[in-house]
Amino acid sequence: MRRLLAAAGLLVACGSVLAFDPLGSRTDLRDLTAPGRVPLDAELSGGVSCPEPFAGGEISLSEVVRRALCRDPRTRQAWAEASLAAARLGAARAAYLPTLNGSLTRSRIGQTLEQGGNTVRSDGRNRGSQLDLAWNLFDFGQREANVDSARQTLLAAAASQNLSIQTIFLDAANAYFSLLNAQGELAVAQEVERINLQSFLAAEAKHAAGVGDLTSKLQTQTAFAQAILARVRAEGNLRNAQGQLAVSIGEPPLRAVKVEADDANLPDTSFVKGVDELLDLAQKAHPELAAARARLSSARARIAVADRAYLPTLSLNAVRSTSDRRYDSATPALDQNDRSVSVQLSVPIFDGFSRHYQGLAARAEFEQADAELRGVEQKVALEVWQAYQTLQTQTQTLDSTQKLLGYASKSLEVAQGRYKAGVGSTLELLEAQRAMADAAQQRINALATWRATRLRLAASLGKLGFWSVAGA
Repeated sequence: MRRLLAAAGLLVACGSVLAFDPLGSRTDLRDLTAPGRVPLDAELSGGVSCPEPFAGGEISLSEVVRRALCRDPRTRQAWAEASLAAARLGAARAAYLPTLNGSLTRSRIGQTLEQGGNTVRSDGRNRGSQLDLAWNLFDFGQREANVDSARQTLLAAAASQNLSIQTIFLDAANAYFSLLNAQGELAVAQEVERINLQSFLAAEAKHAAGVGDLTSKLQTQTAFAQAILARVRAEGNLRNAQGQLAVSIGEPPLRAVKVEADDANLPDTSFVKGVDELLDLAQKAHPELAAARARLSSARARIAVADRAYLPTLSLNAVRSTSDRRYDSATPALDQNDRSVSVQLSVPIFDGFSRHYQGLAARAEFEQADAELRGVEQKVALEVWQAYQTLQTQTQTLDSTQKLLGYASKSLEVAQGRYKAGVGSTLELLEAQRAMADAAQQRINALATWRATRLRLAASLGKLGFWSVAGA
């Protein structure tokens, strides 16, 4: 008896240790988030060691994503939800095992009897122990349906975790591209300011020399003031984008962050196939679809649980108890040992229609999950279609904006030369400056939009990973 109770105490102590997983539910979770099952690196599936705080300065896109995945609270929340589903799967599997409960009693007994003026006192003690064994032998598949439902819920949680990780990934990348775009806009604004300053100084010199009118000087001065205003606004947008990126990597918004743009080194797009093939790939690999399908399977299993609740269960029960009573010398001791083994058949007869409504609820949940799956299928297909078409458009826009910027820059050079030679008008010069500034701005926006659309297409396919930011 003492050995059995000691073993039971050891099991209780082991159960308090999170790493103790006798039924393998956390192993299932690790298998679901291992390389090859999700597109992201395995280290992002939980327990990732975060890098040191960012000291400031230049940062790459891959480093931004890695830090965001490590420090974003949504990562921990998604892993905790998956761990919760794994624990519930272990609890469902535990129903196949017997339960063993032990109890110990210790008591002291004091008894006083009065008879014929005489008082008789009897003192004693009572010690008892009991072990109860209960084992569900057969229940017509109720436990199997519960385990199946819990397993599908774990699959849904693992897919939802992957979806959360991809969402964090994409949000961090968008913050990176926002800063990249803001830096480009500031560079353009500074260049436009410099060009307008040169034009203003040239107009002022011509006016001072008596070969230029006051109108030209005021027009170039106004354009210069507008360029200063545009540069100030660009600096404010840059600070906002820096704060947004700093927060996304778990740093305070005042942390100085900078990204480097390499317009000549565009990321790889070899994963982009025909739109039909992409749509088919998304239907197979997208984590939101995998989660919706798993939730539908879990709802189907819960219907089986509700249907089988009407069936009987066959269980084995065993009890062993001991009792040891000791009194004073006037009362004899009493030792008692009891053993019993029984097989019990439990047949549900009536429970106030509770099982009936549980069945209705399970079927309603199934209909809800089925409708959700159909909606997700449509949503994913539309996301792939829109991202694909936008990427095609932006790829053509990249070529167009590069040519446009070249034409505008050449036109500005000609206009500046004509103005300095005295054969060009101020309006011609200002229009050339405006055209160059617009072309440079369109080029910056096209680059940022193309990069973001490329990642959005990868995300809509369920293929987002560190491969997609290599060289970006």
